Amino acid sequence: MSVVMPAWVRAFGRPGARSFALMFAIDSLARSTLTTVIPLVALDTLGNARDSSILFFATTFVGVVLSWFIPVLVRRIRPRWVYTLGAGLMVIVPFFLARETLVALALGMSLRVFASSCLLSGLNLYIMAYIKKQDFVRSEPLRIFFSAICWTAGPGLGVVLYASVSPWATYLLSSFAAALLLVYFWRVRMEHGPANPPKSVGQNPLQSVRRFIAQPRLVLAWLLSFGREVFWITIYYYAPAYMVLNHRSDNATALLITACTLPLFLSPVMGWLGRRFGIRNFLLTCFLAAAAATLTIPFAFDHVLLVCGLMVIASFAAVGLDSVVGVPFLRSVRARERPEMTMVYGMYRDLAALLPFAFFSILLSVFDLRSVFAATGLFLVYCAWTSRWIPRSM
Repeated sequence: MSVVMPAWVRAFGRPGARSFALMFAIDSLARSTLTTVIPLVALDTLGNARDSSILFFATTFVGVVLSWFIPVLVRRIRPRWVYTLGAGLMVIVPFFLARETLVALALGMSLRVFASSCLLSGLNLYIMAYIKKQDFVRSEPLRIFFSAICWTAGPGLGVVLYASVSPWATYLLSSFAAALLLVYFWRVRMEHGPANPPKSVGQNPLQSVRRFIAQPRLVLAWLLSFGREVFWITIYYYAPAYMVLNHRSDNATALLITACTLPLFLSPVMGWLGRRFGIRNFLLTCFLAAAAATLTIPFAFDHVLLVCGLMVIASFAAVGLDSVVGVPFLRSVRARERPEMTMVYGMYRDLAALLPFAFFSILLSVFDLRSVFAATGLFLVYCAWTSRWIPRSM
């Protein structure tokens, strides 16, 4: 006797918005459980925030260099194997972190950056191949919504397991999630057909960057995504440092990060607001709101509860950015250039971990932690200003 599965269940077994959203959610679980643990491990290993920032800068730089080869891999071994490579590396990265040595930590962090780039580039290629342009503003909030529980519970759960159970509990959870992603990806089998890139345009990485820069809409899309990512970098890496500075427990840090990510469950509502008021007006408003709350933090720095509240308010606005900030790129990139332009665009996440850490390392050599939040707030104001150039048609 055959069982007829509901249509919404069958949708998870074939390429489409729901399967992409589930893939992103599982990927998010693998990454989020380590997001707040790695800064704590780095602080324990190096002893201070400045040296930790230098380590993040160095390892992200290595990961970015490796990411330059992703378009070549996409065209030679196809998107399926690039995505498989990324998921496979995410399986083994926690075992490097578990070694508890500086060399192993640096290697694991570098491979994690490269693996994340492979997963992001591969997923974006599949999204552009299987989802119509006019549906991006609906599929992107769905993707963020599916990942909400992972980014809400994952960072806090990772810290709690690390501090209260065992570091291995966090590492094995992350590795298991990556292995689950690998199994699900091969179950859906998204390869034959539109995901295969067209004939190579013969561009090396530097030519791809020049071609990307020559297209103002792509540059604008990159800048806005970069600004959003800089904010989350500040929250995930310097909010724990703030809590440690004020002698708060690891559990309190986990609670703060969870509160900051809880608004992710409102992603569908944020997507509706983006469609209702237009991507341009919505992004401008969200950038300004996040900037206002972040810029207030240095003035309330000695009041821990108030600072935590401001971080949550800023995160609420940032969730609006998460929901629709990728739409300008997805609608603007040309099909023939997707592997190369996706590689360049995807570097916003890597460079958001590279450039701020370099800049913050300099700031922290002269000023205290207030300077990090002040600099982040000012940059969000700049992003709000540039978002005025988003075409009304989006």
